[in-house]
Amino acid sequence: MAELVSLDVVNFKQELARIEKEAIELANSDIELQAEYATNQLRVVTPVDTGEARSGWELEKYGNNLTIVNDVEHVVYLNNGHSKQAPQGISKPTEKYIDQRLRRIMRK
Repeated sequence: MAELVSLDVVNFKQELARIEKEAIELANSDIELQAEYATNQLRVVTPVDTGEARSGWELEKYGNNLTIVNDVEHVVYLNNGHSKQAPQGISKPTEKYIDQRLRRIMRK
């Protein structure tokens, strides 16, 4: 016959709150890592003439909000495919690549 095991959880509500906070921190950390990866991928696929557009990619953080930006004026044209180096543009192929990568990871 199996023995009964019991646990007394002290401060149950506080423990649940701690676990929830830890889970949120881990999720936010993972999101930030993915955003940093996406920013680096954008740099990699950005066509290079002077390097200005490639170096313009930045991950901006405002509290819990993350935004990838590039303030270089001609990056809009590059993103629309006006370069022989990246005729499909920059952001759409990068989004597709990252989506495929995440799907592979999720299947594991």
